Amino acid sequence: MKNIGILTFHASHNYGSVLQAYALSKQLMLMGNQVEIVNLRVEKQKKKYKIFRTQTGIAGAIRTAFTALIYTKLKKRFDKYEDFIANTLPTTKKQYTTGKQLAKENFDYDTYVCGSDQIWNPACPDFDTAYYLDFLKNNVNKIAYAPSLGKTKFDEQTVKRISQLLKNVNHISVREKQGAEFLRTLTNKSIEVVCDPVVLLEKQCWEEIIVEPKVKKPYILSYFLSNNHGDRSMLDYLQQKTGFDVIVLNEYIRDYFKPYQYAIDAGPGEFLGLFKNASLIYTNSFHGTAFSAIFNKPFFTSVAKDANAANNNDSRKFDFLEKLNLSHRIITDTLPDIETILNLDYKEVNRKMREFRKHSLTYLQNAISSC
Repeated sequence: MKNIGILTFHASHNYGSVLQAYALSKQLMLMGNQVEIVNLRVEKQKKKYKIFRTQTGIAGAIRTAFTALIYTKLKKRFDKYEDFIANTLPTTKKQYTTGKQLAKENFDYDTYVCGSDQIWNPACPDFDTAYYLDFLKNNVNKIAYAPSLGKTKFDEQTVKRISQLLKNVNHISVREKQGAEFLRTLTNKSIEVVCDPVVLLEKQCWEEIIVEPKVKKPYILSYFLSNNHGDRSMLDYLQQKTGFDVIVLNEYIRDYFKPYQYAIDAGPGEFLGLFKNASLIYTNSFHGTAFSAIFNKPFFTSVAKDANAANNNDSRKFDFLEKLNLSHRIITDTLPDIETILNLDYKEVNRKMREFRKHSLTYLQNAISSC
């Protein structure tokens, strides 16, 4: 048994972030280890997820007014996130706000795992070089499990910095093929491509923390991380074709006055419940796509047109769907018919997902056992 400390974006008020943190810690425990998530919550992260944020100009004033209108629901969601972080994730009691504080701490972990999520993306407000485990001495085992750089096109100074930060990481894996190729060239090390932590857990494990939705009628679940007019038009098309109600997980002003149901106050447990019970899912989120597959749901996902470009962070969805032979679930300019919309055979998908999971668990176990 190893004593493992995890560094990841566990406290972001983002469903994918908290659930990948849960999945990695849970899986490491299932493997017989003692596990804690180091409770690093940088100040920029806290500011990003405040309910009321500083807004400027006319658009900012409109956004602030809209936030006030739905404040009660946003506060409920905020509290559910904080409850999940405090009571479901195995975090350290002490909270830290900088990597410098971690360097002064006398942790007793013999193994550290950083990942997953975009912890290596310097453009993220949550970013700190501590997520490269740079605060540690070289007498402990340092493992990178499925972190993402977000993109692979950086200026020369950033490339040098990344190269330096990775020198003392013993085992490196990432989520995206492009990221692996970039890091192999940069470090001259073996870089594995592994699955996101949410895929490490089988459906039955997720059902342990699900909060079942009250809605009983068939519904389309809409979960988007950006407000794109084309995606909204497709959502209307899917509703028209199926006759299903629409449940929206996001609080975009444009959507709020449409005849949809809104789950703005959903916490991580409700998020899982809505995915598990949906009749159809439409998303542009990587983790939304992953949970659609985990729960064997008919779904469509949208990706940026240059998903394979070095400066685009959408390649993770493209890679994941390609791995499972689900690339046909990417929305294109051709409108799908009703049979295509609702029929999706998961037998082969589940086999490929099991293979990907097994490969990733083997990497993780070997990395942990190496010291």
